[in-house]
Amino acid sequence: MVANTRTETGADAIQPVNAPQPVEVKEDADGRPLKLRLTHWQKVASIEDTWRIDDEWWREKPVSRLYCEVIVASGRRLTIFKDLLNSLWYRQNYI
Repeated sequence: MVANTRTETGADAIQPVNAPQPVEVKEDADGRPLKLRLTHWQKVASIEDTWRIDDEWWREKPVSRLYCEVIVASGRRLTIFKDLLNSLWYRQNYI
């Protein structure tokens, strides 16, 4: 059982789950990820899957993303995506 701390919570105490995190990515000439920086630069050993999502085109901020499921040299599997509207890369964590 968790003890009641008697501290009030507010909207600032709520944090999003699985929010994308910016990540630096070096691309090849075709825009595929070659390396990405987690704590240090790691080579992309393989791209396991790619998919594109274009959604909410009617909103002020539509969604247009190119996702890649990659395995880096350390063996770690990650999902990253490129925001095709601002050309920035993000890491998408899943719990």
